[in-house]
Amino acid sequence: MQFFTYHTVRHAHHCAASACSTLIAAAQKPLSGISLVICTLLVLSTSGSIVASPEHSHDSVGYFDMPAEYGDVIFRIHPHSPKQLYIIGISHRDPNSGANNSTTVRTQMEIFRIGEWLKEKRGLDLLLPEGYFAAGKSISSPAPSAIDASKRLHPVPDNAYLQESLAADSPGINAEKLLMQHYNLHASQVEDWKIYNAVRSSLGKLKTTSDGSDEITGNIAELIYLQEVRTAQLLQNIPGVIEYEFLRGTVDNRSALFTIGLNHIKDIFRYIENEEIYIESPSGIQSDSLTSNLNLLQSGYGITIIIPRTLADDHKLLQITHIDRILLAGGEHSGRNRQK
Repeated sequence: MQFFTYHTVRHAHHCAASACSTLIAAAQKPLSGISLVICTLLVLSTSGSIVASPEHSHDSVGYFDMPAEYGDVIFRIHPHSPKQLYIIGISHRDPNSGANNSTTVRTQMEIFRIGEWLKEKRGLDLLLPEGYFAAGKSISSPAPSAIDASKRLHPVPDNAYLQESLAADSPGINAEKLLMQHYNLHASQVEDWKIYNAVRSSLGKLKTTSDGSDEITGNIAELIYLQEVRTAQLLQNIPGVIEYEFLRGTVDNRSALFTIGLNHIKDIFRYIENEEIYIESPSGIQSDSLTSNLNLLQSGYGITIIIPRTLADDHKLLQITHIDRILLAGGEHSGRNRQK
């Protein structure tokens, strides 16, 4: 693996902060110099080239007729399955202060509109946010008897309301929370505490490692490995969580919206393209390489990956996160289907 100079790290500060925001916010500690290097590498590193399979065929853009101002559909598979997972690559607030960056509010507004569209056009009932934990692994909106005839808890928000709410720099208000309030969507946990805490512990260990230490390379490799394992575990947990919520009557169908940091998308795409999860254990790490079938595909799920418009238009960010390779492989159309 090629490591980047401090000068390069400084230029990647914004993306590094985004990559680690969920974990750093949970720890509520500022980034040290070495942690910034690690977070940057988590964004910039990739475990393999992202090359779209020639099996993918271009379908009419109108098939998934989400308004273009909300975002781009960069990948689709099994669009006709009754089981559907919609994945949105998101950006996070500043991990140190919790404040919005220059694009956070616009991106969050777009995420809300995407969720709103999926609710109205695809019957979406379930949210699966990265970094979400709840007692009993899920949280319900008020009972149906408390919902008005339109099945909304509050009037449909206009853009002015969304902008005001999301610009408040309050960590409790985000697109997912507003979707729960206005559309009675249910949120459920797909995070695994064990691997989540392992990543936090690895990051904490790096914070105490001096910049010139010989341990840095090994610690960086460990953190990248654990983050990739965490991404895979999130995906593997999703079908079981959706099935659980469906069978107990919480939701009316087997579909969900999974929101996750943009830097995870390249690995998610690779797992889907390869139709399996393969994570090689780095040298010096006492863990086995991991190989597993992808539960989503084994369970017959259709998968759609969506990038909010503001992020989709940021070409530098797409390069840093390697999403540009997915787009280039798709040719001139960003919305693609693979029919099986």
